[in-house]
Amino acid sequence: MGFLLGAFGKLSAGRRMRQLQARMMRVQSRVRRVTRDAEKMEKQLQQAEKRELNNLTLYTNGIYNNAYQTLMNQTQIAGTNMNLAQGLEAWTKGQLDTNQQAAMNQAQATIANALTSMKAQNDQTAATLKQQIEDKYEMLREQMLEPIKDEEELLQNEKDSLESQYEMAKQDYTACKQMEKEDAKNMAPSYTGVGQG
Repeated sequence: MGFLLGAFGKLSAGRRMRQLQARMMRVQSRVRRVTRDAEKMEKQLQQAEKRELNNLTLYTNGIYNNAYQTLMNQTQIAGTNMNLAQGLEAWTKGQLDTNQQAAMNQAQATIANALTSMKAQNDQTAATLKQQIEDKYEMLREQMLEPIKDEEELLQNEKDSLESQYEMAKQDYTACKQMEKEDAKNMAPSYTGVGQG
């Protein structure tokens, strides 16, 4: 009787092991696909965020440079028709008189103060916009990646459960195989000749 129970149990456990292996392979394939999708999406979000941050840097630098050029061109040196850019050129050639030199120094001080103020405003605006971009991409990550991460976790839990069930089926298979083997020994006819007579 143990032989039949062992043989039947072995067949049943073997079939269960094969079914579990097939399910584990399907789940593992889905885990790989979901992981790959999450990595791809994260990479795309990182690239888009980096692109926006680079564009922001170009934009704020452009604004500052344009303001600087405008300031240089519009600042007149007192008592002359020269703007600061022309005055700097004349100054390097030594073509300014004492009054023009004093006016030039005053204009440079005014510009330095204006540039410091503009730079501070520009940096503040850039920092605010940078934070908005980073917040936007953090929210996108939560909205787009969290469901994928949740699915990945569920699949991983399913895979772990299947592996546990597989180990149990494997133990059943081994036990039934051993039972079948032991009972087969008891059922074997004895050819020793003992008891014949």
